[in-house]
Amino acid sequence: MNSTTSIARHSGLQKEILSLYRKFLRQSIIKDKSNAGDSSSSSLQTYIQSTFRARAQSIPKRDISRIEFLVLQGKRQLETLGDQNSTGFTVFTPKN
Repeated sequence: MNSTTSIARHSGLQKEILSLYRKFLRQSIIKDKSNAGDSSSSSLQTYIQSTFRARAQSIPKRDISRIEFLVLQGKRQLETLGDQNSTGFTVFTPKN
């Protein structure tokens, strides 16, 4: 390994967020297989990706308490999405 090459090291919280993101994407694939022919999972995957990206850009990296709150909220949402009775979800966005 070259001395000028640096390996990006992630904090515990960053690893937890990446793990949560991967779990959400895996769950969207599972939902896609169970809802064969339905386009809701591809929109679910798009929603997951856009939500994670938007929050990553909008929340300051130093706001640890808010990030931890959102991680806990995400874990609860993942449990709900993983429920066998759940087929997906709907997002309502108010018009401005």
